[in-house]
Amino acid sequence: MRTIEVERHIEAPRSDVWAVLADFPNIASWNTGVKKSFSTSDATEGVGAKRHCDLAPMGALEETVKTWEPESRMEISIDSAEGLPIRHGLAQFVLQPTGSGTDVSVAYSYEPKFGALGQLMGRLMIDGQLTKGFAGFLKDLDRAAQGASS
Repeated sequence: MRTIEVERHIEAPRSDVWAVLADFPNIASWNTGVKKSFSTSDATEGVGAKRHCDLAPMGALEETVKTWEPESRMEISIDSAEGLPIRHGLAQFVLQPTGSGTDVSVAYSYEPKFGALGQLMGRLMIDGQLTKGFAGFLKDLDRAAQGASS
C-alpha cells in the first residue's frame, strides 16, 4: 500500500464542511473531478452507504463508507477503480475545528495495479497525480462549504 496526505484550512464551520461530505451520493454536484455520481445502495449516508463515481476526464470508482463519525471523521473504501492504475484504496477524511474554521486532512492509501511495476509507477507518477487530485478535491470542498455557510 502507498499513502499520500493532503491538508487544507477551510474558513467555514465544521458542521458546514461535514454537510457537504455527508451528502455522499451527490459528490458530483460540487467536486469538479467527478462527472457523475449516484447511490448504489439503499443507504445514502452512514456506514455501508455505497456510491458510483464517473471521474473526469476518465475512470470510475465504486466506493463504500467504512467509518462515519459525524462532523469528525469519514473513511471511504475504494472497492474498485475502473480505467485507473489502482486496485483498491482507503480515503480517510478528518475534520478539526479551529478558531477560524475547519482544518481538513485527507490520507489516501492505495494498492497500485501491476505489482512491482505499479509500485514504481506509484512512486514516480501516481502519488503526484493523487496529491494534485485530492488538493483539487479540498479546494472544491472549501468552495462548497463556504457556499453553504453564506
